[in-house]
Amino acid sequence: MKFLWPILLDRRRLTVALLLLAGAARAQEVACRAVLAGTRALVDATVHGLLDRDLLRVVKLGLAGRLTVETTVVRRRHLWFGRVVSRTTRDLPLVWSEERGLLELDGRPIADPERIPLERIVLLLGESEDPSSYQVELSTRLVVVTQSSLGRVAGLLSSDSDSALSRTVLSAIANDLVRSTSTTCPVEPRR
Repeated sequence: MKFLWPILLDRRRLTVALLLLAGAARAQEVACRAVLAGTRALVDATVHGLLDRDLLRVVKLGLAGRLTVETTVVRRRHLWFGRVVSRTTRDLPLVWSEERGLLELDGRPIADPERIPLERIVLLLGESEDPSSYQVELSTRLVVVTQSSLGRVAGLLSSDSDSALSRTVLSAIANDLVRSTSTTCPVEPRR
């Protein structure tokens, strides 16, 4: 029995670690709803948990972010890959407004940084015999700090910021500060 105790303890640690990772994975998500309106899909989406406390602090200090929203309508086909019907990409600036004292996405105020509603996305579908075969794939990617902005800061601190090692470290830090989410939702008939 005393030999099993370390194994059970390791399993508990592993379980706790997996639960923490699962909680972190759910922390960033996007919810969408798509409605069919004639030959268009109207997509409403809300991003949850995209900005953690540290990243929000960086934005409040004056570093602007860029939220890229890619929306694709796919027509599902049985036993085959879906066919892309329509696609759009938006790059939206994310900044902290000192005068308003709140976060702004593409000039629109965001009351709650934990829950960021996106402006409605309209995609043209064309004619289809079966509107229930459409599905929306939505992905977001937030970049606040880039490798070049980190390089400028590092250049102020040291003279060898253009070395291969510095570029690798700066790239790793910049990639760590990227937040992304994705989801799919069916295109529902309008009621």
